[in-house]
Amino acid sequence: MNLRILTAATVGAAVLGLTACTSASHRAEADELGDRLRDLPGVETVEVDYVEPELLDSADVDVAVVMTGDADPEQVAAVFETTYAGLVDAHADEEGNLTVRWDDDELTLRTFESEADPADVADAAQVGAEVAASHRRVYLNVMTQDVRESPHVKSLVLLRLPAGTEAVDRRRVRDEIAAAYGDRSVVVDVRIRAR
Repeated sequence: MNLRILTAATVGAAVLGLTACTSASHRAEADELGDRLRDLPGVETVEVDYVEPELLDSADVDVAVVMTGDADPEQVAAVFETTYAGLVDAHADEEGNLTVRWDDDELTLRTFESEADPADVADAAQVGAEVAASHRRVYLNVMTQDVRESPHVKSLVLLRLPAGTEAVDRRRVRDEIAAAYGDRSVVVDVRIRAR
C-alpha cells in the first residue's frame, strides 16, 4: 500500500514538474501585434500564426506581411521594428519569424532570446530595403538569434543578376551593397544567373 502511494506521488510530482516546463500561451499578445502591424502605413495584409507552446518546446510566432506597391524602405523598416519589439517583449522566450513580401523581394527576420535594440533591427532592415528597391528579387535576412557581438544584428543579402552580366559588374554591385551597410554586420552574396 505504501509503495502504491509513493509511486502515485512520484508520478504526480513528475507530471507537475513537466507541466511547469510548458510556457504560458501568448496568443492574445500575438493577435495584438498583428493589429499594430495592420495599422502601419504601407502594409497591405498581415497574417499571424501562433503555435502554442508544448511540453519542453517554446511557442512559435510566425508573422507574414505584404507591403503595398508604393511602400517605401522606411515603412518596411517600421514593420521590422514593430514586429521585433513585440517579439522580444511578450514573446521573449518564444521563437519569432517575420516574412515581408515587397514587390518581388522577400525580407525576413529571425529572433529567439535576442539582445538587439529594436532601432538597430530597423536600421538593418531599412538598409536592406533600400538595396531591394534598387535591384530585382532580393532576399534579405535580418538575424538577431545567437548574435553575440553588439549590436546583436547580422544581415544576409542574396541577389541574382541577369544571365550575361559581366563579372566586373557583379563585383561592383556586391561592393556597392557592402558599402551601403557600412560597419554593420552583413554577408553579401551576388551571383549571375545561369542562362
